[in-house]
Amino acid sequence: MKKILFIVLLLGTIVLAGCSDVSTYGDNEVAATVDGHEITIGDLRFLYADETALDYLDSVIVAKLIKQQVQEMNLDISPHLMAEENQDDFEKLPPENTKDEGSKQVRKYAIAQAEKLGMTPEEFQKQYAKKLNHQNAYINTYLEEKLGGGDINDPKWSEKFGEEYNDLIEKLVEENKEKIEVLLD
Repeated sequence: MKKILFIVLLLGTIVLAGCSDVSTYGDNEVAATVDGHEITIGDLRFLYADETALDYLDSVIVAKLIKQQVQEMNLDISPHLMAEENQDDFEKLPPENTKDEGSKQVRKYAIAQAEKLGMTPEEFQKQYAKKLNHQNAYINTYLEEKLGGGDINDPKWSEKFGEEYNDLIEKLVEENKEKIEVLLD
């Protein structure tokens, strides 16, 4: 189930479209700070295509807030890290001759991102998968701590979880709004 969720999240970051381009900014320019911790244009460019990166700044801020909360609570994220054998699969660039449409999109995205970041597609895919795995582990650890357990396969639980998750995130942002500074327009 975690593998399916990871694929959905990975493809979601690839296929969503937006209109905010970061190509005019330098990688070291600071887009926002969260409790003094910087989110740079380079951080955004690594995770998202230039054309859409700024559209996800709020999501990156929330992920940074969640990570800080988990660290302050001294929670262990390891139970939510993808199993090593599954992580290895996600770190591999799909083959050039893949027939799977999702794998084709992952490959195309990795090639484009690697080119702009001066990496090989294989290096990019490996680092990208690791970054997403850790980010998702922090989020899942936080949600488990705050919302308790549940059955992700139960549609009623998922529906309730969605509402509670949104409320939880709104509350987290509201409680920490003085620690968030967005530096770009």
